Amino acid sequence: MNYIFSTGLPRSGSALLTKALYESNQASLAVGPNFEIYRFFRNKLIKKYGSRSLKKKNKIFSPFQDYFGSSENQELLKLMLNGSLSEKFDKKDWSIFLNKSQSRNDHDSEDLLNYFHKLKGNTFRNIILNLIQIIKKKRKLRKTFKKRLYYGFHETWIICSLKTLAHSFPKAKFFVVVRDPRSVYASLSKNAEKRPELRVQLLSFCRQFRKYIILSNYFLSLPIFRKRLMVIKYEDLVTSPNPYFKKICKFLQISFNKNMVDPNKHFDFVTKKKWIPHSAFDSKFPKLNNKPMHKWKKYLTKYEVKSIEFLCQNEMQSMNYRLKYQITKNDVSNIFKFIKKDYNKKVNWRTDLRNYSRDKRIEIFRHKFLENKIKKKSENFNKSFLFDDCSLSHLKSHYQQQRKNAEKKS
Repeated sequence: MNYIFSTGLPRSGSALLTKALYESNQASLAVGPNFEIYRFFRNKLIKKYGSRSLKKKNKIFSPFQDYFGSSENQELLKLMLNGSLSEKFDKKDWSIFLNKSQSRNDHDSEDLLNYFHKLKGNTFRNIILNLIQIIKKKRKLRKTFKKRLYYGFHETWIICSLKTLAHSFPKAKFFVVVRDPRSVYASLSKNAEKRPELRVQLLSFCRQFRKYIILSNYFLSLPIFRKRLMVIKYEDLVTSPNPYFKKICKFLQISFNKNMVDPNKHFDFVTKKKWIPHSAFDSKFPKLNNKPMHKWKKYLTKYEVKSIEFLCQNEMQSMNYRLKYQITKNDVSNIFKFIKKDYNKKVNWRTDLRNYSRDKRIEIFRHKFLENKIKKKSENFNKSFLFDDCSLSHLKSHYQQQRKNAEKKS
């Protein structure tokens, strides 16, 4: 059996990718089937290998950290990148793991929940294999004579686990789906109008976006991901679906099917009906188009946009996202005032340091370094950029080559 592991931030096009791949009749992926596997894996690594200060700061049901800002976050990132899924799963944690897995709100793969009792395994790798077996049984591919078939899943937030997955499944393929952070933030904010518990903190969200870009660049530099990882830009899928899905098929060595780019042919396993693409802005569209890409322009305030662009400029430009504003010196002061105001709002999840002065110090250092106002790297460098290099050269090269190949196919 061949495996696909995919990840991205919420509202980044996971449904489109997975449902289109199913129409190839050679790949079946579930969306968001079990985030808890990776949270329990993180907790296991901290308990077994973490420093005293890391153990003290970690809360077992906290969201995945963005890894910026502190030595404990840096330590945890190293643990996640170098951990092994052969770690034993503690039997005493099984009942709470199963309960958390099945009781998650807004589950994207509800049709699988009743089979989660079959996940039980001695190691985290075994649990993942059991999950894939459930997906294979419940998300069957239509009868085919094709020899190359894939099963797997797309899970949000878990990019820090891709390296461990690559070691545990040496022939697996990987996707990272990226979407304009202004669009994602607008979509999440729109959803939070009706459900305030979904509201996100702007700084935490931007750091999560940066994490995805920076780790994608890091993975592309590693031999283990050679010809195994593809970073996909959501906007390319909806504006140029044919060439980009053909590129994806070539990457997987499967056949392209025209139904992949026709949402009217896509199937929703949860509703057992035809899938209807829709956005957080209540707009539905029977065919792929770029309308959802521009909703943020009217929805977000000027300083929401300026703040996102200020915090994510380096990472956005690595994927050719155009900035709306040229940030001035006067803007920087107003941006920090806006971030501070947002910082103090009540939210259900956040991954900042919960100390505005420390967080501001990190962001100022990062901004000055990118503006060449600081030449010398200090102890704040990795706390600001995660790794020793902030050029994102591997990702830039990967994406530019992808665009050239797609243009040849169009």
